[in-house]
Amino acid sequence: MTVPGLGKCAKRMGSFGGREHLPQANPARLEKMQASPKGLSPAWQIGFVVLIVVGLILLALLSTPPQRAGDLPQTQLVRLDGRSEMLQSGKPTVVTVWATWCTYCQRQLPEFEQMARQRSDVRFAFVNDGEPAQLVRQFHDTRGFSSAVVYQDALRTVSSALRVNGYPSNFFYNSRGKLVGEVRGYMSPEQLQAALAQLN
Repeated sequence: MTVPGLGKCAKRMGSFGGREHLPQANPARLEKMQASPKGLSPAWQIGFVVLIVVGLILLALLSTPPQRAGDLPQTQLVRLDGRSEMLQSGKPTVVTVWATWCTYCQRQLPEFEQMARQRSDVRFAFVNDGEPAQLVRQFHDTRGFSSAVVYQDALRTVSSALRVNGYPSNFFYNSRGKLVGEVRGYMSPEQLQAALAQLN
């Protein structure tokens, strides 16, 4: 059985699917595509390198140990009674930089005060790091400090000179004002006694 026109349609389909009608690739363009594979743009490459460099710098900073503090700072400080005085050498001195909100400071300072009552040959200086005077005075009154001297350091000159990066920070000086040791963080009474033994 012959359907009229079917032969012509099949002939056209056969010729349409033939290779002679497929688009031919340009050899020069194909060679160029193979020689230059697609990758990151120059801007992305630069950004990637910058990211690596920044990461290495941050890693170096985080892995660098804190710098050691220097000799006893010769700076003017204000006591809670309003009098100004210098942190001067002449006798062994323990300087503790602290803040009222610091939980470890709230625990350590009364223990240091108790030691200050027993060791009149050592000067204990509690230097508050830039908090309002009223807040510092309230903290002082509730703890009943009498032997250790509480100072206000409104400009934070001591913490800057000693490179303080946390509370409490404790610094031990001999009678010549030379730094003997430092402990950044809470110190137990036993640790304090051991540190004081190094001042002699």
